[in-house]
Amino acid sequence: MSLLSSYRPYLVSIAVSPYVEMARWLLDRLGIPYHEESHVPVFHVLACRRHGGGSVVPVLDTSDATLSDARQVVNYFEARCAETQRLYPTEPKARAETEEIFDLFFEKLGVAVRAWAYAYLLPSSRASTIRVWTQGAPLFERLTTPLLYPLLVKAMRRSLELQPDTVVQQRSAIDAILNQVETRLTDGRRFLMGDRLTAADLAFATLASPLVLPTEYRGPMPTLAELPPPMRADVEQFRARPAGQFILRLYREERPPPTPDLVATGEHQPGNRLRDKIFNLLTSPGLLRPIFTLLRKLFPILMIGKRAVVTRHADVIEVLTRDTDFTIAEVNEARFAEGDGPFILGMDRSPQYDTESAMLRKVVRPDDLERIRRLVAQSAAGLAEAAGPYGKIDVVNGLARVVAIRTVGSYFGIPAPDEPSMMRWMRDIFHHLFANPAGDAGVHRDFMRSGEELRRYMDEVIAARKAHLHDPDQPDDVLGRLLLLQNGEYAWLDDRSVRRNLGGLIVGAVDTTSKFVALAIDELLRRPVALAGARAAAMAGEIEMVRSYVYEAVRFNPHHPVQARFCKQETEVAAGTSRARKIPAGTSVFVATLSAMFDPEAFIEPKAFRTDREVEYLHFGYGMHRCFGRAINGVQIPELVATLARLPNLRRAAGKAGRIAWDGPFPGRLILEFDRD
Repeated sequence: MSLLSSYRPYLVSIAVSPYVEMARWLLDRLGIPYHEESHVPVFHVLACRRHGGGSVVPVLDTSDATLSDARQVVNYFEARCAETQRLYPTEPKARAETEEIFDLFFEKLGVAVRAWAYAYLLPSSRASTIRVWTQGAPLFERLTTPLLYPLLVKAMRRSLELQPDTVVQQRSAIDAILNQVETRLTDGRRFLMGDRLTAADLAFATLASPLVLPTEYRGPMPTLAELPPPMRADVEQFRARPAGQFILRLYREERPPPTPDLVATGEHQPGNRLRDKIFNLLTSPGLLRPIFTLLRKLFPILMIGKRAVVTRHADVIEVLTRDTDFTIAEVNEARFAEGDGPFILGMDRSPQYDTESAMLRKVVRPDDLERIRRLVAQSAAGLAEAAGPYGKIDVVNGLARVVAIRTVGSYFGIPAPDEPSMMRWMRDIFHHLFANPAGDAGVHRDFMRSGEELRRYMDEVIAARKAHLHDPDQPDDVLGRLLLLQNGEYAWLDDRSVRRNLGGLIVGAVDTTSKFVALAIDELLRRPVALAGARAAAMAGEIEMVRSYVYEAVRFNPHHPVQARFCKQETEVAAGTSRARKIPAGTSVFVATLSAMFDPEAFIEPKAFRTDREVEYLHFGYGMHRCFGRAINGVQIPELVATLARLPNLRRAAGKAGRIAWDGPFPGRLILEFDRD
């Protein structure tokens, strides 16, 4: 499922169509920005086919599937969205009933309403019909539609099988269905299936919308004044009915606003600019590995002014271990302070670091790992199953980022308001904190906006949890555990401290996972023998062995190839060896973990792909500032890669889609194919 604005779904439409409105409502409800390409009826056929559909709108291209009508759109996202946003009940009987009602509206009501409306409009409302057909359409279609209108009308009448008695016949069919709806509503229920919106409500509100012309309709509609008098009288009658009032209330209270596309409006830094491409090229392993090989041999501790590059494994470990000589506050502290305040990844050794680190270890516990593993495996399996009918999966936005966001909700206790928004917040904040060395102004702007949005949202979640903290049905998650510590020894742990510590944990929990998974499967696909080994381990349920394949694969292209430290006072590295160097005070030290993992003194046969290595990988750092979530990553990442490896005949999609597309320093998309169910 494409959730990034830079990889937004592409909607081919007839803008006035209620079936298109169903797709729009669903995308807006899920918070997914999309691009709509609207066309005049008849002209739309070529556009639909160009995007892999037939002659029916909407056609939605999600990059990993082409959906050829509104029902397919609903089913596609229903299989992938969070449980709280699903439109079908989980109870089998209720689900079957919802499906039956949806089918009635989709196959009968929508068809009848469309024929009823055009039977009125085509003979007598040329101007308004042309207006709603051409709104947003390409210039050529806007210019030629008035000239071709008689031919278009003829084609529409033939397609809809309009006859002189169509209005009467379709009005009878519509009234019969509205009567059924009103019978269901007589018990005072708010929605057709009870107390929550379902696919039945979505289908009814959108497909019957021409009967009442709700002002919140997102496509063009004729105004009441533009309607032929008999049609206007019908609309007024429909509006007065309980079913019509129900449609108007659904639109008024439940129709979400469109999700803004911040990249398209210039409010968000695009991640595929020339400078990003140059940066990714300069930091690619194909360039860094030979440079680091040369440095290890000739200049293992390279000094360039007030900068040092450390490339030998032993020296890398030394620098990362000597955390009082090579500090991190000068690297990270100011950026954390600019956001929500201090976090342990921006602190050096201090009483505050000791207190907050110990506190976090009380709430993020080793005995949680099996629970996290089960949650990840279940969520990943569900997304893989949803991809099965299409034979394609987006590793980034269709699996890794989605599962990581759900881990943030289920384990850390911050469920997403909608998954695209949470993904944007996590990426924007992480980008500036850890991957914006040049201080790009656009990246900083996105960080400030997303940081403020996340803080407001977390405050709401924290307040809601505190109001019910001692209820017996409250989940056991990190947020709940932090709130329970707010007394006695942890009296300092106010709500803001809860927010900044929990925010620091979750910001690193999404894009680190997503990038690691994308890089791992990308490297495995380059090595068929290794991929086959990972698949065999995954099929056998040997997740520890899968982890060995994954960590070795990412050694060839680490998600974080260099770490930064600051030398506070003059000191020496590699003392007693021929490569010993004095590091002056005030030097920025760049610790090349990629290079260290190719140092033959530590990693035997570094060019070989070996899963039997006993030396510790440096993917998550070393020493005091190892990634706090490395244990969680140690179960989450292998489960995600195992899910991919189990897919039959896994392979890259053709062309660019099958290669990692970058969103700044992050994988933005990677489409893989596999044999369909």
